[in-house]
Amino acid sequence: MAAVKSPSVKPVLAAKLHPDTAKVITDSAPVYAWTLPKDKHEIVNHQEEVRTMGELSTKTIEGAFSLFKRGVIGSYHHLSKDHLDSYLDEFCWRFNRRGMQPMMFGAMLHELVTKKPMTYRHLTREVF
Repeated sequence: MAAVKSPSVKPVLAAKLHPDTAKVITDSAPVYAWTLPKDKHEIVNHQEEVRTMGELSTKTIEGAFSLFKRGVIGSYHHLSKDHLDSYLDEFCWRFNRRGMQPMMFGAMLHELVTKKPMTYRHLTREVF
């Protein structure tokens, strides 16, 4: 894998990072030292990071990305740009309920019985 360089990261951060953001937490990749303001940048060392229940950490974010990548490789194999938001919505739903497996079948059955089916026009975004 090629090393990520500051010129390719800077425009993405400029476009996606709100100017009022107080703090950006990253791993110790050197590229961030050159792209983020020192007063807003906090580096987290994975070896020293302590996971606290309910607290967001870089391990939490990496876990979410890992779930998404495994789903793409294992279930979908290919993503359509037209439906990317739907794929991401599904994996956010899965990630947010990852500790609820014992209750999932009943919840899913309830959703299937009480919700209206999605039409093909809605699925293909022709309704919007």
